[in-house]
Amino acid sequence: MGSRVLALGFALSTVAATVAATPVPSPTPPPQIYHIVSRPLCSELRQRIKPAIGMMMENDATIKKSPSLFKQYNAASLYGSDPGTAQSGPGAMDPGGSSNGSQQIALLGLENLIRPIANNIIAIQTLLDSPELRTTTGLEDDDKRLQDIRQKLLKALASQNASLDIISGFVDTQQMANLQHADEGYIAEMNQPDTQRASSSTPAPDPLVYDPNYAGLPPNPYTIDLATVPGLTLGYNPVTRLIEALGWTIDQAATRENDAAVAVMSSAGLCAAVPLVSPPP
Repeated sequence: MGSRVLALGFALSTVAATVAATPVPSPTPPPQIYHIVSRPLCSELRQRIKPAIGMMMENDATIKKSPSLFKQYNAASLYGSDPGTAQSGPGAMDPGGSSNGSQQIALLGLENLIRPIANNIIAIQTLLDSPELRTTTGLEDDDKRLQDIRQKLLKALASQNASLDIISGFVDTQQMANLQHADEGYIAEMNQPDTQRASSSTPAPDPLVYDPNYAGLPPNPYTIDLATVPGLTLGYNPVTRLIEALGWTIDQAATRENDAAVAVMSSAGLCAAVPLVSPPP
């Protein structure tokens, strides 16, 4: 019995000595988390300026579809559905409205351009007017660059808005004219005078005589006809003037966008460097 106790004591002492001789592993320190700190300029370029520019480019592509549709409308007003048949006034129009089928197709095409342009303009304006972009970032140089870019983009947006006004104003006017003069052709056919008892007197002029460029009240009888102004007689057409105006607003938008692009690219070059790295507090 005594020998067993001695053996057990020897074994325990051996284990204790072994444990004492074995070094205790030091605990592994937790990994340090580093935060990537981006410049305020770079954050705003990525979060707001980039999507605004993307929508502006979409608007450019949409607006550039409008001149051809205006030309299509112009041609339809002269030749109707058949380019080989000249159209000679309201009598040649569809009796149910103030324009023929080819004009309606062109007008529908213009109408379909309005909503996507308007939605993008609203979204761009919202981005450029966001508090994060208008308030100070704490870095004076970043603030100056962001405000310069913002002002240039707002100028380009104003040109796109002018194009939208031309397109939507024309569409609204034509739709109002169509609504106002709807069924006039049928009414005229139903109210044909009795030729057997027709007098030789000149009938009173219709105060709502068709004019595709007016809607609502009839035009002032003393309005100067620009087609009679020297220098404007040959080839004058109000729709042609709208096409010329659209060309001007499109060119203005391109010039202002190029100006903004220079400022954006200059600032984007500063963000190509390695971002700031800060250890955790």
